[in-house]
Amino acid sequence: MKWNWQRTYAAIVGLGIWVLLIRTILMTAQGYLSIFVPWVAGLLALELLLNASVFLSALWWWLGAVASRATLSLRLTATAIVVHAIRVAVFVLGRTGPWHDFDVRPIHRTSSVPEWHWVIFAAILATLSLVILAAVWRRLRAHRTSSI
Repeated sequence: MKWNWQRTYAAIVGLGIWVLLIRTILMTAQGYLSIFVPWVAGLLALELLLNASVFLSALWWWLGAVASRATLSLRLTATAIVVHAIRVAVFVLGRTGPWHDFDVRPIHRTSSVPEWHWVIFAAILATLSLVILAAVWRRLRAHRTSSI
């Protein structure tokens, strides 16, 4: 039996987005939609919907195991990565400098110092995901132009 790389790729996408999906579900369940200012809560809701869509499209890709099903999943994944990076940038800016807690409603603002290791961790991983996305996009673009 021949190894099906399409299933492997779909599984990697599905497992990767699972981490973000669980995190956005937890944040929603913990009441962050009412803690954040409306536009940041909207970003969180959008990210939750995108993550769920990526997971479902990766499952559809995995079940079909054909390259033609990859396009939707990969486009949704790229969109989810960008939205997540924007939300993380808002989180990082909201914990630093003169913009302290601008992303949360006034009633939930605190004067406490943030746990910097989480801020740094989130910033590094979001930046890394954007770098990987750019590298993959560049590689695919170069591949498309060389095959024309």
